[in-house]
This record gives sequence, C-alpha cells and structure tokens, in this order.
Amino acid sequence: MKIRIQAIACLSSVMFLTLAAGCGGAVQAGAAGAGGEHGGGPGRPVITQEAKEDFTAAAKSYMEAEKLGWPKDKCQSVASAFLDVAGEHGKMIEALFNVGVVYRKCGMNDKAKEAFENALKVVADYQPALDYLAVMNLENGRTQEAEDMLRRAVAAGPNRLEAVPAYTNAATLLRERKKVEKALYNLRTALAIESKFMPALYQLAMLYYDYAIDNQKPSYFTLAKLVCEQAIQLNPEYGPVYHALGQILMAQNDLVEALKAFEAAFKKDPNLFESYMNFAAINLSFRGYAEAKTAFERAIVLNPRSYDAHMGLGVAMRGLRDFVGARAEYKKAAEIDPKRTDYIFNLGLLEMDYENPGTPEGYEKAKKVFEKFLQNATENHKADPDGKGPLLSWYAKAELRIKKCDEAVKQIREAERQMAEIKKLAEEQKKREEEAKKMMEKAKQLEEKEKAGMQAPPEIPAEGAAPAAGAAPAPAAGAQPKAGEQPKAGEQPKAGEQPKAGEQPKAGEQPKAGEQPKAGEQPKAGEQPKAGEQPKAGEQPKAGEQPKADAAKDGKPAPEKKK
Repeated sequence: MKIRIQAIACLSSVMFLTLAAGCGGAVQAGAAGAGGEHGGGPGRPVITQEAKEDFTAAAKSYMEAEKLGWPKDKCQSVASAFLDVAGEHGKMIEALFNVGVVYRKCGMNDKAKEAFENALKVVADYQPALDYLAVMNLENGRTQEAEDMLRRAVAAGPNRLEAVPAYTNAATLLRERKKVEKALYNLRTALAIESKFMPALYQLAMLYYDYAIDNQKPSYFTLAKLVCEQAIQLNPEYGPVYHALGQILMAQNDLVEALKAFEAAFKKDPNLFESYMNFAAINLSFRGYAEAKTAFERAIVLNPRSYDAHMGLGVAMRGLRDFVGARAEYKKAAEIDPKRTDYIFNLGLLEMDYENPGTPEGYEKAKKVFEKFLQNATENHKADPDGKGPLLSWYAKAELRIKKCDEAVKQIREAERQMAEIKKLAEEQKKREEEAKKMMEKAKQLEEKEKAGMQAPPEIPAEGAAPAAGAAPAPAAGAQPKAGEQPKAGEQPKAGEQPKAGEQPKAGEQPKAGEQPKAGEQPKAGEQPKAGEQPKAGEQPKAGEQPKADAAKDGKPAPEKKK
C-alpha cells in the first residue's frame, strides 16, 4: 500500500470560552469592547460576580467531561448547565456560545449550529460564533457561506483578539487555493495579534511545506521545520504541530523520525484521524502489520466511513494472514465508495499471492479478478501514482499481473508434463529392475539345486513313482554306458547292456538273459537259474525247485524224478 500523506485542515474552531482567558481561549471579561464590567456594547449586560461563579461551575463540569472523553450522559448535562447560566444571567453570550461547543464536541452538529445561531441573535457580530459557523460550512462544502462568515468575523473587529481565528481560517482556505501571498498575510496578521496562537503557527508551517513541494524548493522544508520547533517550545501539548512535523520529515524521507512525530501527534490529541492514518501507512511500508492494524482501527473509530482506513486495515490483516478479515474490510470499502475500485486490485493480490495453492486454477482465478479491475479502472488508475515516474500505474500493474498469471499457468502445465514423463520413465525402469531381480533369484535357486544334487545322493523313487522335481532323467533305452563309467546308485542297466568287467550286479538285481553268473557267485534266495544254466558244484536246488532242462554241464538231460 502506497503511503498517502494525510493532511489536516486544523481549522481553529475547537475553542472553549472562559471569562478569564483570551481567544483560543475566549473572551475576557471587560475586553469585548469599551467600558463596563463586561464592556461590550449596546444590549450586553454587565457580568456580575454571581454570574461568574455560575459560569465557572459550568466550565468545571465541561473540563470533567473532556477528561472522560465526553460520554453521552455528560453531553446534555453540561450543555444544560451553560443554558441555565445564560437564562439566569441575561442571555450571557459566552454561555450561549459554549452550549454550541459542547454539542460540537458530542458530534451533535445540528444542535451546535442552532446554538451558534442563537448566540448571533444576541450579538450579531460575535466573532467566535461566526468562526465556528464558517468552519461548519466548510466541512459541508459550502465554501461561499464560509467566506462570508469569515469576512463578517474580521470586519467585526480587525484588531481584536477574537478576530485571530477568523484570520487563521481564512488563511487555511487561501492555502488550499494556492494563494500563498494572501494566506501568508492573514497568518502574519493573526500572529501579530496573538503570537502564541497555535493553529496559526500550524498553518504557517503547512504553508511553507506546500510551497516547498509545489515549487520543488527543499529549503522551505527547513523553514517549515523551524516553525514547528518554535511552536512545540511554546506549547508542547499541541498535537497538530507534531503532525505537521511528521509530514515534513516524510517529505525528506526520514520515515523513522516521521513515525515518531505522528505517534506524538495522536498521543497529544487522540482525535487526529490523519496522524493515525500516516502512522499506519509508514508501518505498512516497514511490514509492521500489527502496529498498522491498531492505528487503522483507531482511525475507523474516528471516521467509520473512511474508504482509505478500511482499505488500509484490510492490507494490514492480509499481512497478518487474516485473509477472512482482509476480505471483509475490502467489502466495507466497496460499500462506502463503489466508484473507487482499488479494492478489486487488492482482492486480486489476495487471490494471487496469498490464497493461491500454486495450481493453474488458482492463477486463472486471480487473473479474472485483475481483468475485472481493468474493466472498472478509472483514469486515475491509468496515471502515474505520483506524477514523477517511473512508478507503474495501477492499470499497468494489473496488466503485468495478468501476464504473470498466464506465464505461471504455462510453466506449471509444462512442469506437470515433464513430471508425468519422468514418472513414466521411473515406472518403466522400476519394472525392468524387478524383472532382472526375479531372473537373478531364479538363477540363484537353480545354482543352489545343482550344488545340492552333487553333494547328496537322491532318494530312489518307489516303483512307478514319478521322479522328484529336479531329478536327472533316466538314460534313454538302448543307451550304453560310456567306457569305464559305472551306473549310478539304484540305476538298472539297460536291456542288452553288459556289466563292465569285474562289475557285480547290485543287490536285488537279476542277471540279464544269457548272462552267466561270475565264478563262485551263488544265485540269490528264491532265484531260479536261468534256462541252460547249471547249479554250481555242490549247490542243491531250492525246495520245490526243478532243475531246468539242459542244466547239466555235460549237456545230457537230467533224470526224471520218480513218481
């Protein structure tokens, strides 16, 4: 949020009349005109001692209410006290005037205006009432009526103390119209009558400040600062002078000291709306969001209809990550002044920089808000903010934001595409690695099985049973063992295959047809000699067993057994 210097008009209308003080201050008894205890002129009664005492009692109640900040119950009671004084003591003009001051303090402007007009009915040229009415006319935009009132006030007594506020307020109008010489003349006249009149010193400092900016003459800042320092020495409790000093320091880019000056201003005078605003704006530039938030909230209490105060509060809340609160303040600003569309730009910032999840949809949403701002932008939004360059206008900033949104969407889409490709490649690589791992595990299992088969003899499967998984297949039928190769344990020689020389048949194994037992070898129990085979010498046939034909060694048939 750009710092916007908030100046105060500081029209010298906040005065309370007593019977012992001068203007800015009030009318002194006996000083309003020539002669008499009250002096004054035709129709103005003499102020008695009793009237003074009653007036002093009402003034005391005024001071007590001032300290309490003017609670509602005090407004009417204090005003009634002065009305009673005026009614009991011949329409005392000072009391009638103070009724208007009380209502003004309480924000009851219609009643205040009526009270000041009643005072003028008693004394037509009463300068303090004319000054107040002039200020109220200025506040309502009735400039011509205000000028007429000020001329009447000055004409009523050009050299009187009561004319000082009129000269000062006239200078304020002239300063705003850039009529420097005439404004300076009125201020010098006011200060010649009352050199310690603080509103006049404030206006003089601001006159030099304006001249330095308008004519690019920094030396006048020095002059303006000297006036502020002189005023502070005269009255260190006058808040507006600190505000003027803060503006001068801001113009000199001394923001730290300016911040201190604005803080002193609203501490001296809690009703200085502009001091709160400038203090908050500087804090925003330093990212002091909490301090800015507090200052904007106090400013809103003083002026609930301030568009800038609600906008500033929204920015401070956004900085504190209170996005809901920020939106609420932007909405209030829009309701106050729908023609000012700054709030739309700030909503765009909220969407793009703070609530955006970083997705294409988020940037598209922010882009639409900035496009809405461009559609509703004013000529002021297209102008250079300070007229000096090279700062971008709000319009140009919105266009740049839209461009950045488009670029962000494009980059995110491209990144998503690349990430999808990377993910695909990663998945393919993972799949290949898993397949390679499976192949390695399978090869390892086969290797382990081969090692196990060489180290331990496999079990002989039962007859007719299928070979165990992984067992070596039986030799093909008719295959002959290689020379010098022994059949494996439990393995039968193939049909027609002769055992190697010196090789014994395995246990339970029958010699093949036509195969002779080795010398000294006996047939196994229950085993019949093969056809044409004779029992060995001294060997008897088994019980119930008949020698086979042609079993005799001499080739003769064996004798038949007698029946």
